[in-house]
Amino acid sequence: MATQLKTLTRDEVAKHNKADDLWIIIDGKVYDITRFKNLHPGGASVFLDEEIPGQDATEAFYGLHRHEVITKPQYARLQVGVIEGEKSVIHSRVVGELSKVPYAEPNWLSDGYYSAYYTENHRNFQKAIRKFVDEVVAPDAIAREADGKPPSKSVIEAMEKLNIHAMRMGPGKHLKGLKLMDGLVKPEEFDYFHELIITQEFSRCGQRGYGDGKRPSFVKAKFSQQRNGTGMMSGSVIGLPPVLNFGSEEIKAKVVPDVLSGRKLICLAISEAFAGSDVAGLRTSAVKTEDGKHWIINGT
Repeated sequence: MATQLKTLTRDEVAKHNKADDLWIIIDGKVYDITRFKNLHPGGASVFLDEEIPGQDATEAFYGLHRHEVITKPQYARLQVGVIEGEKSVIHSRVVGELSKVPYAEPNWLSDGYYSAYYTENHRNFQKAIRKFVDEVVAPDAIAREADGKPPSKSVIEAMEKLNIHAMRMGPGKHLKGLKLMDGLVKPEEFDYFHELIITQEFSRCGQRGYGDGKRPSFVKAKFSQQRNGTGMMSGSVIGLPPVLNFGSEEIKAKVVPDVLSGRKLICLAISEAFAGSDVAGLRTSAVKTEDGKHWIINGT
């Protein structure tokens, strides 16, 4: 049964300022953190600072936490009331909607701006992609970032149904015959601005490890192995184009369908000591023999 929230004044909250009776205000909401304080990762001392107990801790909270933290059930249940005459002004994203915060959106999506590069189809496409990301991808991104696991199979499959994996490869022959975003855009009309929209919308999840999945260089050096592209199929964005552009028909028939469906992962693996992900920095060379039958490989 849900707890009835009380309407309180700031003076009333200020009375609860002891370690064994500790309330705080966050964005017009009152939280009883008496029991929780000892469970906080930063320790109870965080709440015992003279500017926190019984006072407005909004600035301190958002200086250390994302808004999504306080919306989780285990923390939301700590709320005991609201401040009289005040309304919360901080809220989670509204599914599918544009932000009204200045410069929070690309200019072409903002009121009063016009771009010759984006059509009405691009705008409709952006709305559909944002709704998909907000409803399907973002919740999973937050959960997987917390437990360290890769994107859920259900998300990969949902992307496959709309052929998002294929669209992330950009425009090209690989889109021929596919139904993109339930027919919202035709394969022959899909362009690099559609692809850019996908990249921008997916980045709004704000979970770098979930979307990219690359180990940082210091980890690579320590463990001598780089897991490239274990995130949101990001490996396919750099691993599949070489197959699409230079692979034999036999290789493409074997590899492409499984990758675009999300059934299998593909990565760009570079083992040269001096290059890493800097493909342009490769020192190894491949030169054909005079008869053209073999390759002579030299380098590191």
